[in-house]
Amino acid sequence: MAGSRRRRQLKRQQARDLPPAKRPTEVVRVNFVDLLSEDLLANIRHRLGSLDRLSFGVVCKTAGHPMNLDTAATPWIVFPGTSEEKVTFFPLADRRAATARTSVLGTRGHVVLGSSFGWLATADELGALQIVDPVTGERARLPDVSTFPFIRYSRSSSRVGHYYINTAAYLQFRYGGKPPPEGKEKDIMPRSNSHNGNQMRQWFYAKVVLAASPRPDNYAAMLILDKDFGVPAFATAQDRAWKVAPSRDGVEDAIHHDGRFYSVSHDGAVEAWECHGVTGEFTSKLVSVVSILDVENFVLERKYIVAMPDGRLVVVTKYTREEASTGYYDTKKWSCVFIVQVLDAKRGRWKNTTDIGDTALFVGMNSSLCVSTKVHPGIKPGCVYFTDDELHQAAERRDREAASGYHRHDTDKADHGPQHVGVYNLKDGTVEVVEGFGLQPWSSPPVWFTPSV
Repeated sequence: MAGSRRRRQLKRQQARDLPPAKRPTEVVRVNFVDLLSEDLLANIRHRLGSLDRLSFGVVCKTAGHPMNLDTAATPWIVFPGTSEEKVTFFPLADRRAATARTSVLGTRGHVVLGSSFGWLATADELGALQIVDPVTGERARLPDVSTFPFIRYSRSSSRVGHYYINTAAYLQFRYGGKPPPEGKEKDIMPRSNSHNGNQMRQWFYAKVVLAASPRPDNYAAMLILDKDFGVPAFATAQDRAWKVAPSRDGVEDAIHHDGRFYSVSHDGAVEAWECHGVTGEFTSKLVSVVSILDVENFVLERKYIVAMPDGRLVVVTKYTREEASTGYYDTKKWSCVFIVQVLDAKRGRWKNTTDIGDTALFVGMNSSLCVSTKVHPGIKPGCVYFTDDELHQAAERRDREAASGYHRHDTDKADHGPQHVGVYNLKDGTVEVVEGFGLQPWSSPPVWFTPSV
């Protein structure tokens, strides 16, 4: 007992004799960017490539020191890979590709349905929609499509469940309770009254457009349905349900510009959409109707709506043609034509033009935008940058390859023509392939993406 007491006394004595613990040095955070001169900032801006500049901006922002460098980048191309593991980013300004794991982005197995203001809208294999900022990793779920008034979700028939579409209710919402236009009764009927999650993203969804400055807790989204369905739907972070709006012509493309959504219909009607402050319902007002022109020996492929840097609305129409050719791969010769029509808002008239000044148009099923070539060097003025629009074909190819176990190699050039990513010169009608990224395999069409920090 005496020995134990003696040991306790020694421990207390040693504790008293120890020097006082040092207080941790206080860390003073300084935004070193604010300490740099404008000349040095310009030098840094010149030396950093797009990828490095963006990474640096994210690190500074995460540390609470927003970087004051201009991070408004020239549009990038996003390639969803043939596997579900990786996605490739290709900044046009640098001509250098970089890959990211989809597990990190939260997009593994997803199909990209839209690109707006630095955010991607995607759909997973169950048909669920989300928005994600691939730079910061922020994400948010969009409302479930079972909140559509004519859709019911059930797991009774299979483990993954099905979405059941009430055709009669759908027609009521699409035409505002009025009968379908004469001659269009068959055209607007859905292919089926039920879809699984994978079929929803192939045959039901077409595009998601976000309002400016989206955030997980503050966003407004417009969902465009496939042309067989036609109606648009709207959702906000505050109202966790989709609001369906009638559309007799069916919406083909849309953008968010000057505080509102604008759309172009399959028949060429350009409309502006406004949200009712009390009901939350969206209604449209006709802006003008653009003429749909015929191009000899070409087939009308798709229409896009774009806003110029000066605010003018533009409708871009894409026409394509395929001719049989002989060769080892038994490919077809593909060509395209783009017609640009600019709206004179005062007169309400559209003017065909091949001169868009020092700007370039970027069009695709995921995103449509216009940029100044003075602000974004390396982009060719007077040109239309375009990507493949065939989500259905890409999905069918992916399903075939998954079933057969065969995956097309990069050397199989039959699947990597200029129709996937190209540059169309409006004045001389020539088409060039975007150089630098080589042959990229993808499971869904490439996406225009403009990162934002």
